[in-house]
Amino acid sequence: MNKKNVNKTPELSVKVYKQVSLTGERMRRAADANLLLKFRVFLRDRPGSLAAFSSLIADCCGNISFFHYDRSVDSSRVVVEVRMNGQHDLDSLLMAMKAKKYAFERVAGVKDEVEITTPANILEIKVRLVNRPGTLAAFARLLKKHHANVIYMLYDEDIDAESANIAMAVKEPGEIDNLLHAINSEGYYYRVIYRGSGKAEIEHIIGLKLVEKFFIRLRKLLSDSDTKEVKALVESSQELSDDLVQFYAEAGNNLEAADVFEKVLTLASLSRSSVGRRFSAVEMPPLPLGKRVTLFGFRLPTSENIYVFQHDGELTMIDAGYGIYYDDIKKLFKGKKWDLSRIKRIFITHADADHAGTSGYFADEFGTQVFMHHAGKDVIAGDNRSFGHTGKLSKLNKYYTRLVNRFTNCRFPRKARYFRSSVLGSAGAFNVIDRVLIGDLQFEVLESRGGHVPGNVFFLNREYGLLFTADYLLNIKSLTEEDRNALNVYKYLLISPNSNGPLFKEEMAALQELVKEIDAKVKKQGRSALIFPGHGEYYPLEQAR
Repeated sequence: MNKKNVNKTPELSVKVYKQVSLTGERMRRAADANLLLKFRVFLRDRPGSLAAFSSLIADCCGNISFFHYDRSVDSSRVVVEVRMNGQHDLDSLLMAMKAKKYAFERVAGVKDEVEITTPANILEIKVRLVNRPGTLAAFARLLKKHHANVIYMLYDEDIDAESANIAMAVKEPGEIDNLLHAINSEGYYYRVIYRGSGKAEIEHIIGLKLVEKFFIRLRKLLSDSDTKEVKALVESSQELSDDLVQFYAEAGNNLEAADVFEKVLTLASLSRSSVGRRFSAVEMPPLPLGKRVTLFGFRLPTSENIYVFQHDGELTMIDAGYGIYYDDIKKLFKGKKWDLSRIKRIFITHADADHAGTSGYFADEFGTQVFMHHAGKDVIAGDNRSFGHTGKLSKLNKYYTRLVNRFTNCRFPRKARYFRSSVLGSAGAFNVIDRVLIGDLQFEVLESRGGHVPGNVFFLNREYGLLFTADYLLNIKSLTEEDRNALNVYKYLLISPNSNGPLFKEEMAALQELVKEIDAKVKKQGRSALIFPGHGEYYPLEQAR
């Protein structure tokens, strides 16, 4: 059998075919009764929509020969092919769909809701359906009766004329047993492919929106109440909701990189459950640096580090942590008997939320001066950590930046100060663009070449062999298993969230060579070069080998 296009109705965006039969070398046109109508229609994503639509087709004597709906791709679009009994029935169906105001083009302004946040409510079956008008409508009405919302369906009579794959979501997990009992009582033959109690990975569940998969994964890390808080945060802001939807739309085009972004995004959401009584920080061993300076390091609940120099009656910080930890960081510092008004400066390695998120709070409350690379200004203003890049991950970076900043209550300073940009010298493969004093210690500000994020800097003290490396040369061994799993550090080092993966690897190698060079020099004073990463404890060069 072949199909021949005989008409297209522009107003309704439908295609009408007549079937033909091949007999030997001759093509014989079938009777007028064998009309096929193929079109796409946009239905409301709610229980009963399929029942109403398929019943309308059955009422016009149409028999569905192909039906495809995948809520994970488009929550309202259905592609359908209907076999009609002649022109009269075809006209009746088209008029009925117009009367019911079915949309043949996407309706603008319809919000993409997040409705499923647990796999326990999902059922997928393969069910036998007799190939005749009204069969699908009858089954859809049964699903509606049990408040089951279809999230995926594929029926194709050319593949299997009497079976359909259907995935659905119910309101309560207990309703799955009731629904299966009803399906069985009505005499339908079916096979369960997946139900909420199954162990299948969430990635393999069809019909789920990527946004919903995000929240389901989040439930593994957060309590129900914390997951609901994040969900409420998203839903309270149309802009934030749109960002999350767009993030996953872009992620679909960059699956490998998106896997890493998603884990870091999940980690950012995890920060919301690690505040107040649940906040804890790992304090690294204090490091005296001469008579005037002592260096303290703290690893926050989501693995990022903040460093504090105590010197000359003042406190100077390198990096500041997620904004959501601001009150907890203040409490931590007060526990050290520190006067927070003495926090005069914060030096930011780069404008990611986990390194700069509290800097604006300190600036607002205590007048702390915040220093960063001038390119950080563009990252902040553009709300995009890959500002200026035009690669395939640029849009993904944009939505990633906006989401993480909002999830973690990031606040950048209203008026930052910027390191100088003139080249004063070099340190290995990196330009020295500025020098700063912390007590009597001089630090060179090294300019990254942009592998991780625009405006990234490193801080180098040659006297003691101290190198602050931001998100390079991380101390993976010192991270907890939870930190490693959430951050996915090993993969993180190879793929984005780095703006330029190959360049990032080159910079990693260059930093390692620089540390070796510095270590050789301080060895003459009986010291060892120390690496202070943005995640994990500080460590000597020997530990990196």
